[in-house]
Amino acid sequence: MSLDRQYSNRHKTLKKVLLVYSSRPPIMQYLASAFRRKGISTEMVYADVNHWFDRHIIHPTNKILHNLHIIPKDKSVFSDHHLSHKNYRSFNLAKTHKHFNPDMVLLIRGIGFQNDVLNEIRRNTPLFGWWIEREERIEEALREINLFDWYFFMNSSCVDIGMQKGFSNISLLHHSVDPDAFYPTNNINKEIDICFVGNWSPKRQQFIEALLNITDNIVIYGRKWIKNNFLNPRIKKCVKGKYIDGSALVELYNRSRIVVNITNWGFGEGKKRSGMNMRVLEVPATGAFLLTDGSRDMEAVVTPSKHIAVYESIEDCVKQAKYYLDNAAEREAIAKEGYLHVRTNYTYADVVNRIIDTYNNLTVEK
Repeated sequence: MSLDRQYSNRHKTLKKVLLVYSSRPPIMQYLASAFRRKGISTEMVYADVNHWFDRHIIHPTNKILHNLHIIPKDKSVFSDHHLSHKNYRSFNLAKTHKHFNPDMVLLIRGIGFQNDVLNEIRRNTPLFGWWIEREERIEEALREINLFDWYFFMNSSCVDIGMQKGFSNISLLHHSVDPDAFYPTNNINKEIDICFVGNWSPKRQQFIEALLNITDNIVIYGRKWIKNNFLNPRIKKCVKGKYIDGSALVELYNRSRIVVNITNWGFGEGKKRSGMNMRVLEVPATGAFLLTDGSRDMEAVVTPSKHIAVYESIEDCVKQAKYYLDNAAEREAIAKEGYLHVRTNYTYADVVNRIIDTYNNLTVEK
């Protein structure tokens, strides 16, 4: 793919960026704050906003037809309807782009849009993508890379695969943290032994059951935990809600002696997996202690046993959790080092600088 395509806005200083993603997690807000500090204005398109007709007519009808096996789960009888979710969000993107007239569009990827809308936007505006989905979905990303002028991945494995496929308009861009959104809370007691935030999965169930062997003082937030533990009172009593964010999430981390991270995706376990989810940086940014599984990218960002603790198996997770519950001074020393390291080196200001540099390099006259 050539990066020499002529833009009508070549030589323009980046002043306006259109951000496109879901409302949760609030990555667009983190980016908007960082862009604003650079004097760059932003507008947002929420890709998860759909029309009432889609919510109450299209979606329920398709669900019935899927459950009855009348149509496959990846098909929709309303795919061409202008109010179906993909068409509706594509229309909103096109409308906002025309009204805002940005110098660049950044689509945080995972939710799809109509190709003709993306192509029309790209006629006059540099179009960037940032794939922050699981690496197992790489084929979806590969099918759309050529629709974009530049495409970031949060996983090094995806960059490697893309390079092997001959794509040159790609690079690595990890998650970061907004220090104004994740911060330590003073004068708060660490009264929770272990907290976990994330949706239920069989793997996560196994970890929580194992951790309950060392403490019952566990707090869980996430969808489907109650549904899958309705007759399991031991786990059920740990579940405090389906979703938590903002100041409530920050308070939860600050109240917890250990925050456990159990990654639910990846090409295998440990260093076979690449990338990192947002907790790897957000938890240390609050001054809390993180016990997480590893990845091949993680040690380039944080150092195990210095900034965070990293486990290799369920047994190792339980062993380390017990150790750090019993050794508060060592636990808090690691949490402090992680706090200083993350807030100094991995904020969204760094992400925005990378994006701006890429934009400038892309639009400079060849």
